[in-house]
Amino acid sequence: MKNIIICLIGEEDEILAKQVSMLKERHNASVKRISLEEAESIISAGAEDTLFISDYEGLANKAREKGMSVNSPQKMKESYEKAMEMLKTLGNIK
Repeated sequence: MKNIIICLIGEEDEILAKQVSMLKERHNASVKRISLEEAESIISAGAEDTLFISDYEGLANKAREKGMSVNSPQKMKESYEKAMEMLKTLGNIK
């Protein structure tokens, strides 16, 4: 993944910002926060090697159809919370 594109209806929360930062570092990717209009243009062009993060379900579906990797902030938050819970559980086992 070379690019991370973020297009949100609401505000980016702290958990999403942390996850995006980790993904950026892990994949040495660029991050771009864009408007709805910009997102539609990028999706139409079919950007490869891109993770599209959006809470616009219609845009997310279009991006999937173009072969882009897609994730939603809500699913990312749920994944983060599960990982934190697992780490807490592991911390209690000694």
